[in-house]
Amino acid sequence: MRRRTEAKRNAILKVAEELFRKKGYQNTSMSEITAKVGGSKATIYGYFKSKKLLFEAVMNGASFEKFDLAAYQQESGNDIQERFASDSPVPIVPIENYQQMALVLSEMLNSQDDIRTTLYRFSGHFMQTVCQPQFLEIYRLAVEGSGRTKIGKHFFEKGYAHIIGDIKRCFQARMDKGELRPVDAETVALHFISLVRGPIFERYLFGYGSLPKMEFRKRIRQSVDAFLKIYGTS
Repeated sequence: MRRRTEAKRNAILKVAEELFRKKGYQNTSMSEITAKVGGSKATIYGYFKSKKLLFEAVMNGASFEKFDLAAYQQESGNDIQERFASDSPVPIVPIENYQQMALVLSEMLNSQDDIRTTLYRFSGHFMQTVCQPQFLEIYRLAVEGSGRTKIGKHFFEKGYAHIIGDIKRCFQARMDKGELRPVDAETVALHFISLVRGPIFERYLFGYGSLPKMEFRKRIRQSVDAFLKIYGTS
């Protein structure tokens, strides 16, 4: 009985994820979900008492809940995959994308190169990652649902704020080495990510069109150069 119950819940989540992706939160109804899953609305509501709670359950499978760089910096292969495996039966961001983000952040924290080289490399890899279709879809859904559910707060805490925390730690270490001016590291991290995202992210988010490879790289380098003119020491 337990297996059948879990199987039904997973089936509901899978259908809901497909519809939320295709139509968005607002335009997806519990009636449509019920029609595709089969059974009655009462059955669906037996698992999820509202569309809001169903949406939150789906989106929890796309968060950075298990991002813990300090614990996995020295790990690789299956260890990283296990750490980033979602608890949700509907992992709407593939494991390889989580792993990619983890490695990009770890590479920055462990880099022995000078600050400019490190930031050129990190910024390019980071923006390539967040501009992938899977991440853009999840970002759009999280923004749409944030006014009606708690998912926006969850994504901010487990995604954006966590990434800022990792960049902050990197910058604090670079300040200690004299490569960045000794000011508040969190403020510096916020300014940095805004500069790097600014000329690129919204273009991809709104589907305006991708940038040629050389132009993408040029904008990254310009953002890093501007950042280091403000906070660099050489």
